[in-house]
Amino acid sequence: MLDLNEAIYELKKSIELIKKEKINDAENILLNITTHKEIKADIYLYLGICNIKKNKKNIAINYLKKSLRFNPEHEFSNLNLGLIYFENKQLELSLGFIKKTLRLNNNNILANYHLGLIYILLEEYEKAEKYFKKLIYINSFDQNALLNLGIIYNKLKRYQESIEILNKLIKINPRNIYAYNNLGTTYIEKSNYDKAIDCFNQCIKINPNYFPAYSNLGMTYSELKEFSKALKFFSKTIENNKNDYNSLFAIGKINLSIGNYVEGFNNYEYRKYINNPDTLKFINQKFKSKEWRGENINKKKILIISEQGFGDTIQFSRYLFPLIENNEVTFVINKKLNFLFRNLNINIINNIKLAPEHDYYQFLLTLPKLYYEKNKGFIKNNNFIRSDQNNDHKWAKRINNSKKIKVGIFWQGNKDYYGDNKRSIPLNEFEKIIKNNKLNVISLQKGYGEDQIKEHNLEDNILNLSSDLDNDKYAYKDSISVLKNLDLLITCDSSLVHLAGTMNVNTWVVLCYNHDWRWYIEKNNPTFYKSVKIFDQEFPGDWKSAFQKINVELENKIRLLNN
Repeated sequence: MLDLNEAIYELKKSIELIKKEKINDAENILLNITTHKEIKADIYLYLGICNIKKNKKNIAINYLKKSLRFNPEHEFSNLNLGLIYFENKQLELSLGFIKKTLRLNNNNILANYHLGLIYILLEEYEKAEKYFKKLIYINSFDQNALLNLGIIYNKLKRYQESIEILNKLIKINPRNIYAYNNLGTTYIEKSNYDKAIDCFNQCIKINPNYFPAYSNLGMTYSELKEFSKALKFFSKTIENNKNDYNSLFAIGKINLSIGNYVEGFNNYEYRKYINNPDTLKFINQKFKSKEWRGENINKKKILIISEQGFGDTIQFSRYLFPLIENNEVTFVINKKLNFLFRNLNINIINNIKLAPEHDYYQFLLTLPKLYYEKNKGFIKNNNFIRSDQNNDHKWAKRINNSKKIKVGIFWQGNKDYYGDNKRSIPLNEFEKIIKNNKLNVISLQKGYGEDQIKEHNLEDNILNLSSDLDNDKYAYKDSISVLKNLDLLITCDSSLVHLAGTMNVNTWVVLCYNHDWRWYIEKNNPTFYKSVKIFDQEFPGDWKSAFQKINVELENKIRLLNN
């Protein structure tokens, strides 16, 4: 048996062998010196590292846990366990061990870096920011820290800070392709498309096979409505990866926008693999049901799964009615929407895991595709929404106390929706409408965005309903009653336009330059809603052009109603 000094010598020798990638030799030495308690924590640490290098993660975890039994405060055993769990995407476990590493050594570079990455993955961006700023304080030339900080500022919509950080990184390394790519995506968010294109072209100049840049060029040209160029770049990414679902989905949306409905709907199906892979997996594992593909069915049980936002569910639920006539329909929706669908002859459930046995299943946004394939058209609006009469009377008393024209406004959609900064409208763009003394302007805004009323000193010009609107568990219960009492709704692209449109409420929707595909269909040939009129930007970010048209039309409407 080796004495302690000899065992320490062997330990050091094994560490040198690990550095030389002679892993089996190192492991054999370590296994022969496990008898000395004084160095067992280190021995098991390096046995863990050997097995990490051999990609035997479970064995490595066992050794590292043994190391911590002998020394719970071992910095590198805690760190390596955290790193393994991070690679395994077990973020909560990883978080615990990496936090402990930092308690033992606040300047551990890998711990700070991975803690920042974990918080990015958990979408806790303010927490992530702290760790990357610390890394930059330790080393102002840390390219990975600068890159991630730029990404964080983009996510936090602090776009100017993102631009400054990424430009600093480019000065350090003018060939950092990731810096240019992320700078380009930030410029997209700022609607500075020329600069975005320059950044993505720079990526391709550095590496012609860097395909994210082609995809981002496709996205940029889509925003400019240069759809032929966008299709070219998205197709380039698919040449490299036939399973690039995001690009395939983007091609679908473009084709729907330009009227190529068959090809568009086919590619639109790829959203399922992006947004709903777990739902698909669950259905296929638990049930023997078939995916419904539009064939004639009678007296069958069919499961329809809602998807995307509330507006999509409201708009496309019209496609349920042909199925309801002769079949038993179960509809999976968010429980907040139960009130809207309470009177329909369908089974409502709020969790896919509660789905009953069924013969067929399909996702809601596939139903327009199946209908179009058979009928070469779209289903017209079906106003299935029923209000609560007592609620109608309550709100009528509240908002009918003026003989002025009642105009509802809504300007801020879901802030977490991708692209919200393009479709939501700053309240000050409504100012001329709000200050028109011939109108009784009523805000249907609730939560995020309503602070703009105070910010722009408009409290005296707007009837703000936010404190009393839709406070119970049902979404839109009060909004429905308010909408019934309006002469006009002016709104950004949000679920409210679909609610109002379904109810046949006179509605003006104000759209960004490159709006969603469904509005291209509606603009060319009113299809979905008889009561909705579109006002859109003349170029990206130009709300003024849209509101100039609205203000002219509104004055005409006022004259007409007052005569």
